[in-house]
Amino acid sequence: MEKYTVAILCALDKELFAVRALFDKRHPALPSPRGCADSNHYALGRIGYHNVVTSGLPSGEYGTNAASDVVSNLKRTFPSVEYCLLVGIGGGVPEANDVRLGDVVVSHPSGTVPGLVQYDLGKTLEVEGFIRTGVLRGQPRQLMTAITALKSDPDLPDNPLAKSLDKIAGRKPAYGHPSQQRGTEMDILYSPGYAHPSAAQTCNRCDKSQIVHRKSRSSTHPVIHYGPIASGNQVMKSAQYRDQLSKEYGIYCFDMEAAGVMNSIECLVIRGICDYADSHKNDIWHEYAVTGHQGCGKCSDRGNCLPISPFQPHLRLYRNKRY
Repeated sequence: MEKYTVAILCALDKELFAVRALFDKRHPALPSPRGCADSNHYALGRIGYHNVVTSGLPSGEYGTNAASDVVSNLKRTFPSVEYCLLVGIGGGVPEANDVRLGDVVVSHPSGTVPGLVQYDLGKTLEVEGFIRTGVLRGQPRQLMTAITALKSDPDLPDNPLAKSLDKIAGRKPAYGHPSQQRGTEMDILYSPGYAHPSAAQTCNRCDKSQIVHRKSRSSTHPVIHYGPIASGNQVMKSAQYRDQLSKEYGIYCFDMEAAGVMNSIECLVIRGICDYADSHKNDIWHEYAVTGHQGCGKCSDRGNCLPISPFQPHLRLYRNKRY
């Protein structure tokens, strides 16, 4: 187990499916039993030049506490793991940075704001109300320098995620682009002040005059954004609170697990945007958003990849076939 240095963690089974679908080679499962202290289930394989261990949260469990438990077990069983990629879906902040459904957000500091902000950690005072306190550990420099190298690569394809997206969708067509499957525009954003009718199961009867009209993109290719991600132990379904936090911290998206992982292991968070963190949440974009963030964890046509390249400096040259 000493040969595994990279961990990929997911919250949902559909996210874990996408990770395993992108393995370049699958490894045999761990011998059983591993000991009663570890309740995790692991899938092992190789992505690029690196041996990877993957695991997911227990079915039906979500949030920072469950994520922290999974990481604690993983570190005991795989003490050689150096870095963790926390990949999954998240709720995007649409207005300030034109984040759209199907896009990918990679945790990254912006000015004085760290790459990950735990927005529900703090104290409540009599007069001031809730005040956020505490700062999560920063992201490792190896990952940050790798992002710089990736963003500055002049030979990077216009759609670096295409190969991975096609591979996952080939295994399960449901993971394809929703607009392509249904033949209609499915990326709908409502005004922040317009709440979803409480009794309605879908947005079919929502007020169409409240739809925010945005300039169409030239393609349906997902855009990769780099910026702060907000993490908390609750589902964000308030557009107004979403925008308030975005204005305060420059947040690009929201998740529910990263804050439980960041202080336990060197970590990079990658989120595929499946909704706008408002009351109009639905599952239409879940599968496609999953393929987007997993594509960031897989080598592109040139052999580069966002989470793998940071570890290449640790490899001896004879193991790196590019030299």
